[in-house]
Amino acid sequence: MATVKLWSDAEAETDPRIGAVFADIQATRGSDFINNFWRGLANDPALLERT
Repeated sequence: MATVKLWSDAEAETDPRIGAVFADIQATRGSDFINNFWRGLANDPALLERT
């Protein structure tokens, strides 16, 4: 079974592209929670931004 790395909040803050998308998700949803779907997509920042 394949697995992907799930980005933590601390790791996301080190990459401006991922941090910006995570901040947008939090603002849009009005929640601090980022689910694992988005954390997995963070392995490909360009794809995360497009989604």
